[in-house]
Amino acid sequence: PMGSVFHVRFGSKRGQVYVPGDISEEGSNGERSKEAGEGLETTSKRDWHGGMHEEGKGMRVFEEVPWHAIVLQEDVCQELESSPDGLSTAEAESRLDTHGYNRLKPQKGRTLFQKVWEQLNNILIYVLVVAGIVSGVLQEWAEMGLIFFVVIVNCTIGVVQEGKAEKAANSLQAMLSSTATVLRDGTKVNIDAEYVVPGDVIFLKSGDRVPADCRLLEVTNVEVQESVITGESSAVKKHVQPSPLDAALGDRKCMAYSATTVVSGKAVAIVCSTGEDAEIGRISTIVGALEREKPNIVVQLDIIGKWVSVIVIVLAVASFFIFKFGPADASLKDSFNNSVAIAVSVIPEGLPAVIAIALSMGVTAMAAKNAIIRQLSCVETLGSLTVICSDKTGTLTKNEMTVVEVRTCEEKAELEGVGFHGSGSIHMCSGESFSEEQMEQFERVIRIGVLCNDSSISIMQDEHGNELGWQHSGSSTEVALLFAGMKVGLDQLSLERDYPRLGCIPFESGYKFMATLNQFEEGNLYCFKGAADRLIELSSHQLANDSGQKCSIDRAAWHNHVDELASRGLRVIALCMAEEKEFPDLLRTEPMTIAKRKPFLTILGLAAIIDPPREECIKSIEEAHRAGINVKMVTGDHVGTAVAIGKILNIANDDGVLCLTGQELDKMSPEELRNKVKNCNIFARTSPENKLQIVQALQAEGEICSMTGDGVNDAPALKAANVGVAMGITGTDVSKEVSQMVLADDNFSSIIEAVREGRKVWDNLTKVLVLNFPANIGQGLSLFFASFFSGLDGAPLTAIQALYVNLITAVTLGLMMAAEPPERTIMNRPPRKPRKRLFGKKVVWRCLFVSTQIVLAVIGVYAWGEKWPEAYSVEERRGEAFSLLVFLQMIYSLNVRFLKTTSIRWGIFSGNKYVPLSFLLIIGLQCLIIYTPSIQSFFEVRGLDGYQWLRMIIIMVVLFLDVEFEKLVLDRYVFPKVKPVLRKIGLRTPTVTGIKQVFRFKGAEVLPSGRIARNISLRNMTMEEIDSFRIA
Repeated sequence: PMGSVFHVRFGSKRGQVYVPGDISEEGSNGERSKEAGEGLETTSKRDWHGGMHEEGKGMRVFEEVPWHAIVLQEDVCQELESSPDGLSTAEAESRLDTHGYNRLKPQKGRTLFQKVWEQLNNILIYVLVVAGIVSGVLQEWAEMGLIFFVVIVNCTIGVVQEGKAEKAANSLQAMLSSTATVLRDGTKVNIDAEYVVPGDVIFLKSGDRVPADCRLLEVTNVEVQESVITGESSAVKKHVQPSPLDAALGDRKCMAYSATTVVSGKAVAIVCSTGEDAEIGRISTIVGALEREKPNIVVQLDIIGKWVSVIVIVLAVASFFIFKFGPADASLKDSFNNSVAIAVSVIPEGLPAVIAIALSMGVTAMAAKNAIIRQLSCVETLGSLTVICSDKTGTLTKNEMTVVEVRTCEEKAELEGVGFHGSGSIHMCSGESFSEEQMEQFERVIRIGVLCNDSSISIMQDEHGNELGWQHSGSSTEVALLFAGMKVGLDQLSLERDYPRLGCIPFESGYKFMATLNQFEEGNLYCFKGAADRLIELSSHQLANDSGQKCSIDRAAWHNHVDELASRGLRVIALCMAEEKEFPDLLRTEPMTIAKRKPFLTILGLAAIIDPPREECIKSIEEAHRAGINVKMVTGDHVGTAVAIGKILNIANDDGVLCLTGQELDKMSPEELRNKVKNCNIFARTSPENKLQIVQALQAEGEICSMTGDGVNDAPALKAANVGVAMGITGTDVSKEVSQMVLADDNFSSIIEAVREGRKVWDNLTKVLVLNFPANIGQGLSLFFASFFSGLDGAPLTAIQALYVNLITAVTLGLMMAAEPPERTIMNRPPRKPRKRLFGKKVVWRCLFVSTQIVLAVIGVYAWGEKWPEAYSVEERRGEAFSLLVFLQMIYSLNVRFLKTTSIRWGIFSGNKYVPLSFLLIIGLQCLIIYTPSIQSFFEVRGLDGYQWLRMIIIMVVLFLDVEFEKLVLDRYVFPKVKPVLRKIGLRTPTVTGIKQVFRFKGAEVLPSGRIARNISLRNMTMEEIDSFRIA
C-alpha cells in the first residue's frame, strides 16, 4: 500500500524501502522482481530507506536504515559480518586495525608556552616591552625593572585565570567502560573495553557500564540508565523489537549506548559502533568542533587596547622629535626618557589586573548565591543576557513528585504539603468536612497506592539520633504515593505487615501497570496501579461513594476526570483492585495477555501527581521579565505537562506559538526555525540536537542566551550558548566542564541572582574605565605638551611616577570602584545591547573633559611653581605636579561613584567600605613618598609647603564641581538631544576595524560574528566565489 515500509531482498541484500506510490510488480513474500528493482543502486542493506518511485527506474534510495530500525536480528548480524556466536580472535584483531581502538580521540591541549604566548600576544604588551628595552639601553634600570614587572604580573594573572574547557574530553573518556565481557572463539572472555570492535557479541548485567553502542539480541528484565546520553532521569526498559525509523534517541528500546549503565537484568548484544562512531563519540566530536564566541568584555578590551596602542605610539614618536628638535632642545637621552615616560603614562598597566580582580569579586559574590563561575569573562556576559533557556525538572520545579488531589467516582479531595515529606493533611475540595464513609473511601484509594509499591522512604539520622530529613529510593511517582499515605495516617511498614504481599507483576511500559497480590482479612486481593487510560479500559466496576458497594463503571465520567486533571498538567494514576477468588491464575498469566482481556477490575479512584514549581522561581521569572529577559522552558516532558507548568510560571506566550515539540523543530527550515523559536517560550519532547538548534536560532536572531543542562547530551548546547549553565547536583562532569557556570542548588533563581551580579560588574567596569583613562591620558598629554614649552626645566612627571600612578593609585581606586554595590533599579532596565561598547560616547567625552582639566592643572602648577610665591626647585615642582595628579584622580573617583546622579550628597563616603580605606591609603602613601628622604630621591621629588597644598586643594574642589556641573547639564539636557543626531549621521565610537562585512553568494550568508548560515549551496558558485567564501 502507499506509504508503507516493507522488506526487500536482492540476492543477499536486505533492507527497508518506503513505498511512495503503487508498484504493481511484486514477488512472493515481499520480494521484488528484477525489473521493479532496476535502478536501485546500493551496496548496503542499511542504505535502503526513503526515496521515490520513478517511472521505468523503480526505486531510488538515498538514506540508510539506522541500526535500531533493522527488523531482523540476522540482518543486523549480516550487516556487521558477524553472528550470535561472536568473532574469532584473528577477525577481532583485523577489525581493530580497521576501526581503531574503542576510545575517544583526546582533544589536543595547549602547552604552557602557548598559554603564555596568548597573554603576551597583545600590542600594548609589545609597546611596554619596547619601552623597557629602551630604558635598559639608557641604563634606567629602575624603570626597566618596573616595566617588565608589570608585563610578568599581567601575564601571570592571565594564565592563572585561564579556563579549563579542555577537561571536557577527558571527562567524556572517563565515562567509558573499562572492561567488557565478549564472545571470542565461542568462549566468554573479559577484555579491556578499548579492544571491543563492531561485530563483537557482548554480555551485559546489572551494574555494568555499556562499552559500546550495540543492538540487543536477548534481554531479561533489562533497564538502562541513559540520562548521560538522552537526559531522561528514569531508567529505560529494554526489549529486542526494532524501533521506528524516526524514533528519538531515548525511544530506541532495542539499543544500548556506550557510557550508559545497566541498572537491572541481563542482556546479550552485538556491537554496532565504537569510539568516535558511537553516540558519545558523536557528542564529543560536536563539542570539540564548536567554538565559543568571544565574550563582549574580551572584544571590547581588545578594541580599547588597539586604539590606546595607536595613541601611545603616535604621542611617543611625536614627543621624541619635539623634545629633540623643538623648543626644549633636549638631549637624545632626555628625549628617549620622555618618550618612554609618555608610553608608560598612557598605557593603563594596572587595568588588566583590576578587571581580572573585579571579575573575580563578581565570581565570589555569585558563589555565595549558589552560582559557581568557571570562566571570568562569563560574569560580564551574564549582565547582557536577553534569553534564558531552562530545563523544567529540578530547575524550575522541585523534582519532588507530589500527590495533590485524589478522586473517587463522585468526590475529590486535596492534599496539602508539597515535596518529599509527610507533613500535610487532606481535605474536601468543596470545603465540607469528611464523613466517616468518605474518609474511608479516600483511605482505601491511597492504601492501594502504598501496597502496590516497590519504593521506600525513611528518616535519616545522625550519630546522635537527631533527624536529618527524609531519604527515599525508587520511582518518584511511587515515593509520592508513600508520602500521600503518611498524610492520611497510612504507614508503609504497618500496611505491609497487616496486608503481606503474596506475589507481584512488575511495571512494564508495554502494558503500563503494576499489580500485587496481598492478603486481606476478607480474602486475597489484587492491587493494581498504573496509567489511567489503560486501567479504566480494564475496569468493569467502580465503588459507590454512599455504600462502598460495587456498581457498573461510568467510563465517560472517569475519562472526563482524567482529561480535566491532565489539562492542569497533572500526571494521573488509576488505582484498582480485583478479588483473587475470581481470577486465581492472574499472576501466572502473561501481563500483555492481562492487558488485552475483557474488563475485570474495580476502579477505586485516581491520584493526581505533579512536580510542583519552585515558589521562588515564580518571583524570579517576574523579575527577569521586568529586566527585559525572556525565559524559555526546554524540557523532554510531554506537551500538556510543559504547558501547564509554563502557565503557572507565567512563561507561556499567549500571543505567539504556545508550544513546539522536538519533532516539529526537526521538520523546520533554518529560516522558519528562527522565526518560530523567537516567538515560542515552551519546547516539549526535545532532544539534545533540538537544544543546540534553539541556541543557534536565537543567536542568529541577535539574542544573548543561556542554556541549562545536566547530561552529556546537553554538552553541545551548553558550549554553543553564550552562557552554558550546568546543574551542580544532578549534572555530569562533562556538562560542568563545558559550561561557564554551575548552579550549586540546581535552582533557576540562582541564574537571576547571577544576572544581577553580572549587570553590576559591567556598571563597575565602566566606572573603572571612566576613572582610569582620564588620568592616563591626562598624565601622558601633560608630558607631551610640556615639550612645547622651552621655559620648562624638564618634564613635570617621570616614568617612575607614571608607573606608580598606574599601578598603585589607579589599581587602588579601581578596586574600590569594582566593589561598588549595585544600583537599586539595576533589574528594572532592559539588557544591554549585545555588542555594546565598553568605551562608548559618554566615556570618550568624559575622558576628554576630565583629562583636559588634568593637563591644564599639572602643567599649570609645574610652571606656576617656577615663579610664585618663590622659585621652587624642579624636584619640588615635580612633587607638587605628581601629588596633584594622584589627588585629582582620588577626588574624581567621588564623581565616578555616581555616574548618572549627583555626587553632592551626605552619603558620598558611605555604601562602600573601601572608599575611606582607599583614600586613607593613597594619602598616606603619597605623604610617605614626598616627605621620606630615601624615597624622595627614587621618585625625584621633594616635600610640599603650605602654598602648594592650598593650590592643590583649590584645584581639586574646582575639578569636582566642574564634573558635577557637567553631569547636571550635559547628561540631563544636552546628551539626550545630541545622541539621536549622532546616531542619524552614523557617528559611532570605533570598533577594531570600523567595518562590518557581510558576504553573500547565491543566497548564502556569512554573519558578522563569523558563523555561517546553514543550507549553503556551492553548486552554482565559481571557483573564485568558493575560495572567497572559504576565506571569509
